[in-house]
Amino acid sequence: MNIFNQTFQKNISPAKMFVFFSRLMDKPVFDKDGAEVGEIYDIVVKPSQVYPLSDGLIIRKGFSGRKYALVGWQDIERLDKHEARLRIDKSRLNFGKIPEEKREMTLRRDILDQQVVDTHEHKVIRVNDIQLLAVDQALMIAHVDIGTRGIFRRLGFEKSIDLIVKFLKPKAHYLTNECLISWKYIQPLTINPVSMTIKIDVPQKNLANIPAADLGDIFLDLNINHQIALFKSLNLANKTKIFTNIDFKTQHSILDELSDLEISELLNNIPPDEATDFLEKLPREKTKHVLSLIENKYSKRLSQLLGYSGDSAGGLMTTEYIAFTKDTSIQTVLDRIREFKFKSEPAQFIYIIDETHHLISATNFRRLILANPQEPILNYAFPKTYFVHLDSSIKEVAYLMEKYKYFAIPVVDEENVLQGIVTVDDILSQLIAFAWRRLKKIKIFQNT
Repeated sequence: MNIFNQTFQKNISPAKMFVFFSRLMDKPVFDKDGAEVGEIYDIVVKPSQVYPLSDGLIIRKGFSGRKYALVGWQDIERLDKHEARLRIDKSRLNFGKIPEEKREMTLRRDILDQQVVDTHEHKVIRVNDIQLLAVDQALMIAHVDIGTRGIFRRLGFEKSIDLIVKFLKPKAHYLTNECLISWKYIQPLTINPVSMTIKIDVPQKNLANIPAADLGDIFLDLNINHQIALFKSLNLANKTKIFTNIDFKTQHSILDELSDLEISELLNNIPPDEATDFLEKLPREKTKHVLSLIENKYSKRLSQLLGYSGDSAGGLMTTEYIAFTKDTSIQTVLDRIREFKFKSEPAQFIYIIDETHHLISATNFRRLILANPQEPILNYAFPKTYFVHLDSSIKEVAYLMEKYKYFAIPVVDEENVLQGIVTVDDILSQLIAFAWRRLKKIKIFQNT
């Protein structure tokens, strides 16, 4: 039955409206007079739509010296699992080299057997087959098949394997559970050979909704070429999310592929503690070069942070925090907080200082929301504020955080001037790294 006409017939089951691309591949193609002109090689689709529609058919002929011809979808009379028939005469087909137009997307070249990003489950997957839906005289990409069954279907073994499985285990999940993922969640990773970027066909907000850690994991599952191409294609917000959630080796590889302008833009928007962690691992000359690309004021802050030991409060702290003088009204504090632009999510604390930036006390968002807007912030300060010094150890910081249930703790110098804050995320990352090193040593010891 012609796939195109199924959607207009009554009592057609939904299943019969779908066809797998593997069942169309290599099927014969005939011209309007019934002369065989080749076989179905690939289908061109319009990538701009949420569910791309077919736009052309690539026909292949020959064996040793294979040639290819592109036919517009309007010139296809009928198409099914057995054959394709054209509306035009074979004399109008121009066979030559395989079309390499990268502005278009094709099923065989760009999707089948390729790595793609599943933006719903937050992982990298490999496409074994593509399920198409017949709609309005065209084929629309509906799902990708990532299951084992898709591989057997491609090889022509699906029916045989199904019979064997039914005989051995009639209720096997293999027979009923299709491993299909809706196309709306799929991000193909086809690289433009000129710009070396990946065309993002799903909205960037879909990637932005993926938790930072998951986005980093997705990124690390890709090969290096896909990593670089995808990174260059992202907006700044997604770039910073990925960069701060991948290992240093991958960060370094990415940095080597960026221009000075791109490096400047990226690092100017990364939280100071994350930027410091990265810069302190670079060779000294490269660190100097990178610092020269960053905004002068921010570069000075990073240089200051780089001067502290990596396992001290000074080395762990971020200089991105909220502080106001003791006489500032609650209303002014709330208004200014709304105007702040943070490189990372701010800790839920506001620090109270004097005119020379000495730490006096602290409060939190909850207290301010319930406060009288006209009163000074000092009236809603904690009875006592605990802090650490620049040279305080990780153990000291972790002890105070655990004892007083702080998510962030201020860092002061020897004159009690506020320098920054250490967040629980920074402590956890250090303690987890330390625990892993200990675990590896124990395993090595047990194996000797």
